[in-house]
Amino acid sequence: MATGLIIPGVQVTVVKEVLPQQLAPSGVLGITGFTEVNPGKVVRAGSWSRFVEVMGRASAYSLPEARQALDNGVSELVISPLPASAGLSATIPLPGDATKAPNGTTAEKSGFTLTARAPGPWANGITVKVEYRNNIDKSVSFDVEVTHPASGATEVFRNLAPGALAAGLDGGSSFVKVDASKTVGWPTAGTYTLAGGKDGSASDYATALNRLRNEPDVDMVLAALQDFGDRTKVTSVYGDVISHCNSLSGDSKGRLGFGQIPPTGTTDEHVQLASNLVSDRFVLVAPNGVVGAVAGLVGSLPAHQSPTFKRVSGVGELPALTVEDQKAFLRGYVVPVVTERGRGTIVVRGLTTDGDQINVRRVADRAVRTLKMIGDLFIGLLNNADGRSALKQKLVEALVQMEKDGAIVPSTDGKDPAFKVEVYSSQQDFALGIVRVNMAVRPVRAIDYIYATITVQV
Repeated sequence: MATGLIIPGVQVTVVKEVLPQQLAPSGVLGITGFTEVNPGKVVRAGSWSRFVEVMGRASAYSLPEARQALDNGVSELVISPLPASAGLSATIPLPGDATKAPNGTTAEKSGFTLTARAPGPWANGITVKVEYRNNIDKSVSFDVEVTHPASGATEVFRNLAPGALAAGLDGGSSFVKVDASKTVGWPTAGTYTLAGGKDGSASDYATALNRLRNEPDVDMVLAALQDFGDRTKVTSVYGDVISHCNSLSGDSKGRLGFGQIPPTGTTDEHVQLASNLVSDRFVLVAPNGVVGAVAGLVGSLPAHQSPTFKRVSGVGELPALTVEDQKAFLRGYVVPVVTERGRGTIVVRGLTTDGDQINVRRVADRAVRTLKMIGDLFIGLLNNADGRSALKQKLVEALVQMEKDGAIVPSTDGKDPAFKVEVYSSQQDFALGIVRVNMAVRPVRAIDYIYATITVQV
């Protein structure tokens, strides 16, 4: 204290206890892919309405994994769009019809060009049907019907004319917009198909992943590939996801990566893909088209709960996986998702590609984040035994809570505790300003198998 009492009395000094902040909720998913709106930076969305508001309506189709993740309970989406220069948007030029132009001007004969609202091959195959109407007042107008075959969604726009075309389609369509760089005139009636959309390169996905480095609360990562035709590229992108997760784990920001098998290929080829992506920080899901739902399910569960035999929703009808396929996938550490009568669509077993359980990895990462959060509060306060003892007590307090939650457990024989903590500083460490923490935790494991013996007595 600065001064002492002269007259007898009481002087009170209030010392604030070191109180760790609450950890960010688990299940924050960082996702990369094509979006309609590309701000060139990371954007967050905690609900579907917010996602559509900030990323645009077409993002529901160019990034379907986002809807799946939110529908299955992920805490929050952290969206990192691919670079604006990545990929190509699907387009279709509609030829002009000179007989429909009221005054025969060149612009009115030129038709118009439609382009997908977001880049990528997701829009390849969208059909555009143009039909002219027989109006009672003899005016010329046409209808446009846009169909997205992958989702089955159809949009119809009626009584259009070149002057109002952009306002009608751009304001109402979730799939296409009018190419404003080209002239707009009267189109020839017929059905046309969008083509030319291309996925981003491996380096484009790496660039988008790199933006997520500055988001410390992200604990899951998903690269939403669209084109699986080049398996070398698929392996490269997912390899970058693994490298990203491993790199961030060194900064106490452990993350779990997610990917999915290609839509075509044999079971052996898919297992071979998994063998090239062996990691305790990567999950490969089968079949294609369900990875967003699995990531959302994992994100909705407490870190210590396994996704094994848990239901997922919002994935539609899945291709059937035979029992033999399921066994082959599990032996190759690929996570199968199947539909079972009376149970629904479930994750058969939650594994990383090195064969470990997903929940074990998540509990370990949670313990690391807890240690770092508490340790940061004691920087500059560890130069005496009392400070080091206080650090140990706070760590024990946090780990006791993890044990009460069921995230860490003693050994099955009860001889080894759920955790051990040691905080010390040797004389040389002290001179260098170092305090060392040794901590051991035993994450709870999911019991996936029951072996029963029934004795029939007579």
